[in-house]
Amino acid sequence: MNEQLSRRLAFMGVLIIALFAALATRAWYLQVLRTEELSDQALLNHVEIVVTQPTRGRILDRHGVVLADNVRTGIVTVDRSRYAPGQIDYVLEQLSQLLDIPAATLASRLDDKQTHPLAEKVVASGLDEYGLLRVAEQSLPGVEAKWAMSRTYPQNEIGAHIVGYVGAMSPGQQERLLKAGYLPAERVGKSGIEQIFENDLHGQPGRTELEVDSTGRVHRVISEVLAEPGSDVFVSIDADLQAATESYLRQGLIAARKTVSEDSGFFYPSIGGAAVVMDLRNGDVLAMASHPTFDPNWLVGGLTTAEYQSVFENPYAPGALNNRAIQGQYSPGSVFKLVTALAGLEARLISPRAAYYDIGYFKIPEKYGCTGRCTFYNADKAPLGIVDLSSAITRSSDAYFYKVAHDLYWIRGEEQWAIQDMAQLLGFGSQSGIQLPFEKKGRIGDEKLKQQLFESNPDAYNPYGESSQWLPGDNINTGIGQGFVSVTPVQLANAFGTFANGGTLFSPNIVERVVSRSGDRFGESVIEFNPRIQRIAEFPEGSGVVREGLHGVASKSRRGTAWRAFEGYDSSGYAIAGKTGTSQAEGRNPVLHRKKEDSAVFVAWAPQHDPRYVVAVVMEEAGFGGDAAAPVARRIFEALRAYEQRWPDPQVAFIPPQPECPQIPEALRGYEAFLGYVPEGCPWGIQVPRANTPEDVDGDGVPDVEERDE
Repeated sequence: MNEQLSRRLAFMGVLIIALFAALATRAWYLQVLRTEELSDQALLNHVEIVVTQPTRGRILDRHGVVLADNVRTGIVTVDRSRYAPGQIDYVLEQLSQLLDIPAATLASRLDDKQTHPLAEKVVASGLDEYGLLRVAEQSLPGVEAKWAMSRTYPQNEIGAHIVGYVGAMSPGQQERLLKAGYLPAERVGKSGIEQIFENDLHGQPGRTELEVDSTGRVHRVISEVLAEPGSDVFVSIDADLQAATESYLRQGLIAARKTVSEDSGFFYPSIGGAAVVMDLRNGDVLAMASHPTFDPNWLVGGLTTAEYQSVFENPYAPGALNNRAIQGQYSPGSVFKLVTALAGLEARLISPRAAYYDIGYFKIPEKYGCTGRCTFYNADKAPLGIVDLSSAITRSSDAYFYKVAHDLYWIRGEEQWAIQDMAQLLGFGSQSGIQLPFEKKGRIGDEKLKQQLFESNPDAYNPYGESSQWLPGDNINTGIGQGFVSVTPVQLANAFGTFANGGTLFSPNIVERVVSRSGDRFGESVIEFNPRIQRIAEFPEGSGVVREGLHGVASKSRRGTAWRAFEGYDSSGYAIAGKTGTSQAEGRNPVLHRKKEDSAVFVAWAPQHDPRYVVAVVMEEAGFGGDAAAPVARRIFEALRAYEQRWPDPQVAFIPPQPECPQIPEALRGYEAFLGYVPEGCPWGIQVPRANTPEDVDGDGVPDVEERDE
């Protein structure tokens, strides 16, 4: 009995020792080997992190007019991932009764293409506190009623392509932005200023660490970092001028649709266009219109597939989301003759006052062994008679510039590519550097580009198997802005502005400054955009004659190509200098199933002798530049003339060009026959402080009798 008891006690002792050993081993394992891991888990179990979304910064025009703002609104969201098949229908029926919105409409909003497929969808917005309370009381699964800050655009479609819009994060943005502290449901910039200044507009999210128990009850606030609101962005546009420019462009396109094309016998489709207004003294963009346009408010809450297709996939108003001012690439047509004229002068191929007899066409001389197309015609094959460089620009003689481009082709050496070099000097073929996303750079044709296009897409660019060698005909087409040349409207405005201001090529500024709204730096500019000069171009001798030719484009007495558009225009102190263009569009209109009509182009600056503003207008398939685009530009200049009276003096960042005074015998100075050809600033010209008088023929302010006596 004692032996059996001893055996049992011994067993119990061993068992107890083993249990204690196991406990000790487990304690050592937990306290030593896994102490760091368990410490982190314990912290997570007791600390909850709350991220607070910052208030997005505003976008304002140069005078403080709000273009993008935030409003507090009640929303209802539905997380469809919470439901089994068929369950969603019951929830939508309940919401329909609560919100007085048809269930079909709520269902269509679940198909929002602007948000991630797995994200919760906003099915109702604009609710007040009572509406939110009614939904919350029902405790419907997957449904949340809450307050949210919603982006709003008070000016609606005005400046839409500049301001841009916000939308849900794309899959490519999510990984980067979530790491930066964004909330999954936040709306981020998708285009325009909203996109390119996203980091400045968004601000810094707030972060609060709370100690909670297992029931979710908060015991204390461990740490708190308040959200910092985003900065305000001030753009350079004037909201009133922007509205006027958009309105005039739209009206011009509508007017063109009521005009019958002489070539086809159909009405011009006039499907879209763009207009750019710049201050050529510093590169500020004052207005930038693109049509068709859209209201950014449509995209804030998301669109159904049907809504998106009806607005943004309308074949009769294509590309509403595209900013044609920086993304549209067009053949410039005759406005490109500015480049060809300067190239001819630079190569010393043109004698500015030499007469050329325009017989309505230019034919490549037989000595060059031309095969294929050898004759190039004026518009309507109209002969213009005797012209020089000035009148060839004023009256837009194609034959004159055909010859210049042809003769440049046969010069061996750097001058052979004088047109391409001058185009690049004026900013064509590269991005302008404006602070907007998705800008296109256009192209300037040369042998390398031709080969690349023929090899990359022969069906589109070389359907007939032509030679990829750069031929005289290629240079001729380039000389009048056709062929392989494509430019954007902002490039056109910048190039003409550069010539008008004497050679200062700016990177256009559409943003003036970024202003902080947080802490001690409230109201302080954190980023300022001063005039950004790309380079200073030096124009060749004789460029004053080019300027003279551009001055005559709106003149009836000089038979300029835009005189009808400016008939009755008050040019006193605000005369314009510019160039019309009618560019041939290649291919067929995909909707109308017929050959594309010509596009209208017009670029001008004003005033002539005190250049301040440049306007570029491009209208797709709208007809002649002088008939369609020039009237739009005229109305914009009239608006500019009125609005600039209230603007402060701008920052000037260029040296005004000095006039080239033509050599006219002293005995003829001051006669009416020569007044129109004498630039401002010449001692005996027009629009100088002292007018010529019989006693002071040379206009230098000293009577001629006194000069002879001396």
